[in-house]
Parts: sequence; structure tokens; C-alpha cells
Amino acid sequence: MRTHRIGSWGPALVATIAALTFATSGAASAEPAAPTSGDLMAIAAADSPEAVAIAEDLLHFAGPSTGSFSPATNVPQPFPQAAPTFGGGCGGGITPVAMTRAWVHPGPTAVPEVPVGEVKVYAAPTIPVLPAHSDLKFAWLNVDTNIGGLETLDDVIGDVPQLSKTVKSGTGRIVGTLYGSLSYVNGITCALTPTMGGFFA
Repeated sequence: MRTHRIGSWGPALVATIAALTFATSGAASAEPAAPTSGDLMAIAAADSPEAVAIAEDLLHFAGPSTGSFSPATNVPQPFPQAAPTFGGGCGGGITPVAMTRAWVHPGPTAVPEVPVGEVKVYAAPTIPVLPAHSDLKFAWLNVDTNIGGLETLDDVIGDVPQLSKTVKSGTGRIVGTLYGSLSYVNGITCALTPTMGGFFA
């Protein structure tokens, strides 16, 4: 299984994650606590070893808040690089290689309805065939709030996977990575290697 390594955590980031985790575990609240960057690792650990490696990279990619992202108006924000995608026929015909485009669209939007503080994550199929099953994952971290999570792009309309998911990200600067697999009704299965990006919600 291929993993996408960027680097190791820095000591300051590890200390920040630990502090957030202990603060969350020791606080009582009438409302369920939102997952923190520490919880992101626990969520990833429950998913797969690949998810753990990706979550580590995501936290390292986020780094300390530097103000390097520019606020964007309510427009689709694409991942800077398409995700390399592998599998027989994923590029059309017998071509085994393709590039999967993906983007994030922050609310508010009317169709589909996405409120402020949430984002809609989309991926595009690489062949003109209906998807049969999506196991595409979006791991994310709001670097302004240190809230993060791991979501599956499992929206469906009429039992047809839409390759999308609404995420309660909160407003602020978001770093995210997309990876996973996707199968089509003709039996083709495609595996996406991780691609990362920065977004503004």
C-alpha cells in the first residue's frame, strides 16, 4: 500500500495537539465536544494504518497558523493537484492511470444547501460511467480552531454515489487531503493516492 509522506510532526505541534486533547477530555459540557486535532488521530487509527499515516501528514502539512491562506469568496476551491489514480480502465479503455480532480465549496450555497461554517467536498469521476460505491476519504483540519475529522464522500441520490460530502468544518483556514477508492457499475475499481490542499471556509 502506498503512503504519501511529507514529514514528521514538529515538537511545538505535538505539544499543541496534546494540550488540546487533554483539555477536551477533562472538560464537561452539555453538548458533545467537537473533535480536536488529537481526536483526528484516534479517528484515523480506527479507520486504517493508511489513514493514520495520512492524518500525520495532514497535521504536519497544517503546521502552525501562519496566515498564508487568503480568504476566498463563496466559490469552488480546487485541490492544487489532481490525485493520481490507478486501476485497469480508470483512464478510459484499458488505460490504468488517471488524475482525479476534486474541490471544496464553502457555504453558504442554496443548491445544494450548505450553511455558513460548512463545506461541500466533491470529486469528479475519471470515466463516463456511473459510480457503484465510494470509499473516498476526506481528512481535514481547521488550523484556526484545531478541529478536524475524517469523512467518507458517501452522499447518494437514488442509490447513485455522488462522490461528495458536506463537512461541518467551521469557518477559517482548512487543510485537507483526499484519498481512497472508487468502484463503477462496470466493475472497474480505482485507487486514489492522497492529494492535499488548503481552503478557506
